[in-house]
Amino acid sequence: MTIQGTIRDGLVVLDEAVHVPDGTRVSVFVQTLNQRGLSVEEEVARQKAALAELLAIPDENPNDDFRAEDKDQVLY
Repeated sequence: MTIQGTIRDGLVVLDEAVHVPDGTRVSVFVQTLNQRGLSVEEEVARQKAALAELLAIPDENPNDDFRAEDKDQVLY
């Protein structure tokens, strides 16, 4: 069973009323949010979606064999 809640004044306040017998051992998983308010899983999904968008951009010069490693020879 997964029960969600929020920490308020050092106590776990559950989102909904659930009967759990006294003495029942529980585990608490702390889900931290980043600056955007996203969980780690949501941020990874956001980054994967952004990368997929970039990868979907068509290559405008498919026959261009210039590599990033060659830039020093051109610039200097």
